[in-house]
Amino acid sequence: MTHTGIQHRLNGAVIAVTGAAAGIGAAIAHRLAAEGAIVAVGDLNLPGAEQVAEAIGKARGTAVAHLVDVSVESAVKEFLHGTVEAYGKLDGLVNNAADVSAATVGADTDAVTTPDHIWQRALDVNLTGSLYAIRHAVPLMLEGGRGSIVNIASEAVFRGEPTRMAYAVSKAGQAALSRNTASRWGRQGIRSNVIAPGLIATDAIQRNLTEEARNEILAASASSRLGEPDDIAALTAHLLSDDGAWINGQTIRVNGGVSFT
Repeated sequence: MTHTGIQHRLNGAVIAVTGAAAGIGAAIAHRLAAEGAIVAVGDLNLPGAEQVAEAIGKARGTAVAHLVDVSVESAVKEFLHGTVEAYGKLDGLVNNAADVSAATVGADTDAVTTPDHIWQRALDVNLTGSLYAIRHAVPLMLEGGRGSIVNIASEAVFRGEPTRMAYAVSKAGQAALSRNTASRWGRQGIRSNVIAPGLIATDAIQRNLTEEARNEILAASASSRLGEPDDIAALTAHLLSDDGAWINGQTIRVNGGVSFT
């Protein structure tokens, strides 16, 4: 993965990214490193996180992989405090980890039929995981007098879909959590924003997307192409940098113009 013509807006910044072993999270880690950040690559998939960190190193960036289960508070605390112990500070946090596995999303239907354990799993990872990360990141950021948090939610927050109920609710809760964070600590230098991606053509999506489905998505869009992980990574870097210094408590939809409301 190469990035040309990129400014080094994040030189020396230390940023932790959860769910960074693949897809959007991996693209974010690469972009932040390309802009000069030191990136803590956290994921439940440690071999995947190590591959991302290794690729960043080969591209002359700085990254270190960490095993972290965001549904376990002690693991999240260890991840963030370990990052500070290694690099002396924490400037940014990206809450990207989410359970979108077939076992979870595949059984996530509606309020009548979604099993309790699927509901709870969605909340534990997608929402409570972000809570734990913010809980332990904010005090570390306050020590440095500033910090920026980017929460990766979903277009599902806004769309009334007949399925993925628990997923959508967990992501809507993540947006509310982010606004509370911005309101509570904004005057102390902490910013917290949400990116709500539409359909992003990750490798996993590309493998399962039929030509018919692709054409239907494009027909409903104001864009001539599908979204890519780098589209989300670019906005994440902006929000973490000083270029986003006056953006706080916002939810930004990145969907190629599928919806304008």
